[in-house]
Amino acid sequence: MSHNQKLNALLKSVRGAKANSNTQDDAARIVTQLRALGGPIRYEDSGKLGSGLFLLGIGAYGHILGSERGYPIGPDGTSGSSVLIYNVAIALAACFILFWFFRRRKAQKFVQEVYENAALASYGLNDEPIPKLKDWDRNFHEFNRGNHSREIMYCRSAAGRGESGREAYSLFRFHWVVCEERQVTETDHNGHSTSKTETTYYHYDRYGVLVEGNFSGIQISSDAPNSKYKLQYRPASVAFNRLYKLRCVEEMQTAKFLKPSIVIALEAAVTQLKNPNLEFGLNGQMCLTWESDPFNVRTVMRSKDRAEELAEIIEDGAKMPILDVALELVALIQRHTQSNFSALNNDNTWESIQGVK
Repeated sequence: MSHNQKLNALLKSVRGAKANSNTQDDAARIVTQLRALGGPIRYEDSGKLGSGLFLLGIGAYGHILGSERGYPIGPDGTSGSSVLIYNVAIALAACFILFWFFRRRKAQKFVQEVYENAALASYGLNDEPIPKLKDWDRNFHEFNRGNHSREIMYCRSAAGRGESGREAYSLFRFHWVVCEERQVTETDHNGHSTSKTETTYYHYDRYGVLVEGNFSGIQISSDAPNSKYKLQYRPASVAFNRLYKLRCVEEMQTAKFLKPSIVIALEAAVTQLKNPNLEFGLNGQMCLTWESDPFNVRTVMRSKDRAEELAEIIEDGAKMPILDVALELVALIQRHTQSNFSALNNDNTWESIQGVK
């Protein structure tokens, strides 16, 4: 069996298993299959790419030569059939190159898919019904973004180990679109000017975790929309005030929350999470958000397609460094404000929050 046939069989097997389950046993089976592949997670299509580039060169050369001599061209200088030959060469080149490109993308998406499925199983994350955005928007300023569309793309929960069995945290992806319109004036070759409206859509994502807490009405942001909270609060730390803007409902409650240990942790979080925001909503829940995708396999995989490296990552628990940093920050906040959090039911805060099996 050729390498490409082995890779196709692996893709079919893994995607078939995904439709039925997503467990640690599946991860162990995938590790075995990856090591049995005997090569990179990449189709051996270099011959097709080379053929495509060769034909593209022929077609391009023919058209360049024709533009210099004047069409039609050919071996005798008059035959227009050569133009058709050059166009066919370019068309075949496009087919070969697109085939190589799509198969390359297919393999890359497979690497991402395998890692993400293993991470979901390792962290005990399960899909939950996507909440109504208007409910979150009512309690958090974080979701007051965009002027075109807003959407929670997924919401996944990990159950804690406390006796109550309640959810330790929910992980979500928030997507929004900014629409910008501008008037553009174009002038034709006769000097006539016409105006038209050009519309551009900009897509953005943020990721976050949601946990239960007893504070409310505190927004600490390094990158967030304008807050509706009237009061500004500035702790003694110059570094903190340079990194974050803080608005709140009650200064006394904010001062009680913002202990020196939490100030230091939030200062450090900026170097580990991209543009973090921390907010206690009006419903008492705590929401920590950032920009980088925690499920991106490139955060842990140095090569692009080495099967052995991906197998080792899965064996090691398919860690998500970005999510780990976020959960450690949440755990620290809960530990230093323990009396203010109703969700804290045992002494092992990190295990309760992370929910990793």
